[in-house]
Amino acid sequence: MLVLQRVVDGHMTIREAALSLGLSERHIKRLKKKFLQFGSAGLAHGNRGRKPAHTIPDDVRNKVLQLAQTKYRGCNYTFLSELLSQYENISLSPSSVRRILQGAGIPSPRKHRPPKLHRRRQRKPQLGMLVLIDGSHHNWLEDRGPRLCLHAAIDDATGRILAGCFRPTEDFEGYRQMLLQLVMEHGIPLAIYSDRHSLFRSPKESSLEHQLLGQHRPLSQIGRILSELGIECIFAQSPQAKGRIERAFQTLQQRLLIELRLAGASSINEANEVLQQFIPRYNERFAVPPAEAESAFRPVPPHIRLEHIFCRKEQRKLNPGYTIHYGGNNYRLVNSKNSPTIPLRSVVDVLEHPDGSIYVAYKGQIYSVEFVPEAEALRKNNANAPVSKPKERLSYSSSRKPGPNHPWRKWVMVPNKSCAMKESLTNTGLKTLSSGP
Repeated sequence: MLVLQRVVDGHMTIREAALSLGLSERHIKRLKKKFLQFGSAGLAHGNRGRKPAHTIPDDVRNKVLQLAQTKYRGCNYTFLSELLSQYENISLSPSSVRRILQGAGIPSPRKHRPPKLHRRRQRKPQLGMLVLIDGSHHNWLEDRGPRLCLHAAIDDATGRILAGCFRPTEDFEGYRQMLLQLVMEHGIPLAIYSDRHSLFRSPKESSLEHQLLGQHRPLSQIGRILSELGIECIFAQSPQAKGRIERAFQTLQQRLLIELRLAGASSINEANEVLQQFIPRYNERFAVPPAEAESAFRPVPPHIRLEHIFCRKEQRKLNPGYTIHYGGNNYRLVNSKNSPTIPLRSVVDVLEHPDGSIYVAYKGQIYSVEFVPEAEALRKNNANAPVSKPKERLSYSSSRKPGPNHPWRKWVMVPNKSCAMKESLTNTGLKTLSSGP
């Protein structure tokens, strides 16, 4: 203002004022015109004191704060911005949501740690070359239901969730359902990457038979399913080795948890329904394209019956009467006309399907079975068993009499040399005939 006053008084030229203020001569002329017309108030910006046109209204700010603390509690800034746009018709950028929440003193629930320097493993180039599987124990239903475990399969090349299901615990049935869903929807992958859980890697030592087959350990039920499908099973040595699925579980524990809350899921069936609806949205948001467009998934061969693979399979010996003992019950094989006869005492595979039905497999042939009551099974086994004569039990009682030719009944001639000899023979029961008086 002092510079402009000197310009108006004629003590300074416009060029000198422009050099002094670091402005152009044209802008100095505009300021001089406003100064002459409005005085010092004309030098202030015309929008001073006005709210910008893009200012977020106060009622919207208050609604965002209320929703962030009640309905959408626990959401990070980016996810909260997406939920407000999807369910509340409030379009705000994540940075705007961050400014509103931080201005009210509400920090983000996600702690941003400094990045650690480590060597990342390169992604596989094709979809289906490597599939990571694991289970995540978490309070998915919060206080509305029991604690569940999420079984998930994630592709290494794209980061897509290929299959998933909820179970009460991390068990065989959860991985069976998840792997069956994976194979039926996408095909057979080349390799599976898992941890060293006993569900995948049996803790038992290998027998001589398994060692001759090249197996260091006997196969678990999941390992047997993967082996029959021709899938290589790779075991991770640490949780960091399968970091992609671990980071995916962190994202799911933030986003899927809110989706289950909004849907009001309170049981395992409702949680699985919400999960199947959530998976496509997750893949659309976080999946990346593979380096090669061609998929590595293999189609299921037509001769393979998946229901006879994705089941429990144990070995039993075929007893007389074509019966087997399994699960505390007895079953009899039902031979069809075209089925070959199984030799007795052969080792067969017993297949237990999820619905409880039992089948027997022998050399690629599947046999049906029927339940046999315990009494009938014992009668059949006893009827086919060889009959053995009972052994005569010898009696060693003192009343037994010796035979007529027993040595005790024979006379023995001994010389009369000592009374001690006579006494000893008498004690043994032998009669003596003395030669002297």
